Amino acid sequence: MSNLIRLVVVDIDGCLTPGEAQPWDFSVLQFVAKLNRRARADARQFAVTLCTGRQEPYVEAMMQAIDAHAPGIYENGGGLYFPMQYRFVENLAITPARRAKLAKVREILAKEIVETGIGQFQPGKEVSLTLYPARAGVTFEQLADVARRALDGNIRGLTIMPLVTSVDIVLDGIDKGAGVEWLARETGIPLAHIAGIGDSSGDLPFLRRVGSSAAPANATDDVKRAAQYVSPFENGRGVVDILSRWSEQRA
Repeated sequence: MSNLIRLVVVDIDGCLTPGEAQPWDFSVLQFVAKLNRRARADARQFAVTLCTGRQEPYVEAMMQAIDAHAPGIYENGGGLYFPMQYRFVENLAITPARRAKLAKVREILAKEIVETGIGQFQPGKEVSLTLYPARAGVTFEQLADVARRALDGNIRGLTIMPLVTSVDIVLDGIDKGAGVEWLARETGIPLAHIAGIGDSSGDLPFLRRVGSSAAPANATDDVKRAAQYVSPFENGRGVVDILSRWSEQRA
């Protein structure tokens, strides 16, 4: 299927970059930007965009860094950013009632997790929540368990996902798989002609939907099992290897 790829969606943390608070490898970003400029000049070449849990402002900046022109998915499918029109569209599944529920959840977790010094929120999220440990010795699994206990009867309609470097809390039905399906509708590119690169369990919903899938060497075991190709290189170097491989297969 790789010769049919028209668009590649890439996770950021653990793929395009090493992750939170880690320096970017600018040569990786330059490589992806070169592919995007090539795709604009030649419609037969694939473009590269993002599919991430990161908040919109971070995604907007990263899209500039890779010179992306196709829409990018932010907050695990909570929204799409259209760089060519500088337009931001929130997922229609996020109703006022569901937004109110998320606000209540944030209030509960602020009291039970943040004020107690166990964890902290990642700032800037609009339609999801991300938690990080606030002190040494607290694992992501433990943080997720504390969140589940704190929410108790308020957990219905939510998914709590302990990932490699964070705990994501999203509304049911809002995930990267739904996000890539939305992206396919907006661009008119069938899922069979979209490829994906991911590294953690939160990426599985979109990796299982696209026509071609791959992962860097640092990916979790479940992602490696699901991916059609696993690069021998980690993070951004793995992404470069994967994109180069797909480009060569088109030649």
